[in-house]
Amino acid sequence: MSKVFFVSSRADSRERNLTKYHRLLKNLDLSQVVDEGDLVAIKTSFGERGNFTYLRPQYIRVVVDEVLRLGGKPFLTDANTLYAGGRWNSRDHMITAIENGFGYEVTGAPIVIAGGLLGFDYRTVPVQGEHFGEAKVVPEALDADAIISVAHFKGHMICGFGGALKNLGMGFGARAGKQMMHSDVHPTVDTAKCDGCARCYKWCPEKAVSMVRPPEAEGHKIALIDDDACIGCGECVVTCFTDAIGISWEGDPAIVQQKMTEYAAAALHDKSEKFAAINFIIDVTPDCDCLGWSDNAIVPNIGIAASRDPVSIDSASLDLVNQARGIAESALETAGAASQDKFGAVHNGIDATAQLVHGEKIELGERAYELISLDKNDPGEA
Repeated sequence: MSKVFFVSSRADSRERNLTKYHRLLKNLDLSQVVDEGDLVAIKTSFGERGNFTYLRPQYIRVVVDEVLRLGGKPFLTDANTLYAGGRWNSRDHMITAIENGFGYEVTGAPIVIAGGLLGFDYRTVPVQGEHFGEAKVVPEALDADAIISVAHFKGHMICGFGGALKNLGMGFGARAGKQMMHSDVHPTVDTAKCDGCARCYKWCPEKAVSMVRPPEAEGHKIALIDDDACIGCGECVVTCFTDAIGISWEGDPAIVQQKMTEYAAAALHDKSEKFAAINFIIDVTPDCDCLGWSDNAIVPNIGIAASRDPVSIDSASLDLVNQARGIAESALETAGAASQDKFGAVHNGIDATAQLVHGEKIELGERAYELISLDKNDPGEA
């Protein structure tokens, strides 16, 4: 049973947040992960322009300082996105990161955008999966001596939630790999709900959306998605403000999560002993930080979890969210505030545990965990 260390987000003058964070890292013991001279990839997300709930860069600085203390050479990294936005190429991605506060003067570490200028650089890595026998992983993940995942734990429109597994799998997959992971996602348009705003048209990276005027209708144009051109990134779904675009699954929606988990295993294929994960379970928004806005959190701030096991840390983080009091003034709305499956209530019943089940199945980690509270009140063991 893997250990998951935890500190709550509660603090006062006697028990400061920074003090608790340092205690968490001390118990995580990164000296087991980082050797002197190691190139250490700190995998995080720099957030999208207009989003204000991505991880604060000051949180990253604490990890950077610990790696430097151990003699490592940390760098912050993330790969370019599949969708069109502020991070789809390395030039724009770097600017977004700096504008969002992740410059060297704040974090103490340089930024290395992974996967090349347009995200086409990768090396093929063998993986023992049900969907892939090999994965296209960005070189920066493979060339690093150690990897530390620092993830914002929040919801996701396709995977239910995003934590360490998504941070590694989607985050270190090259653009071609991301397309393969999303191949079962097929957005469809409810023409009766479409108001012709064209947000999906502007956001689509492959120009798979066109604006057409139905022969039988007068007035505004509506969106039409070319399924052959669509790469399944799902961004049109969350950019639609009228709920006119939904997902028609080719198969079980769990398949995307399973593919993502296999990519996480590929990214860590030779680093099982040179890996650590930290999940910030705060500002738990219903959707990911890839959006250009931030909705209300669905639960109050919970705390920070840390582990050497990517499956255990996500399993514990999900349990902590589901055990928390739901916020009615959020995407949960009143009916879902008491739900025992918070992300399922937000995202049309998606089973977010599929990534955990598959991660255990391919021996990436364990779902069972020992939750070790470093606060006065122990949340318990699962």
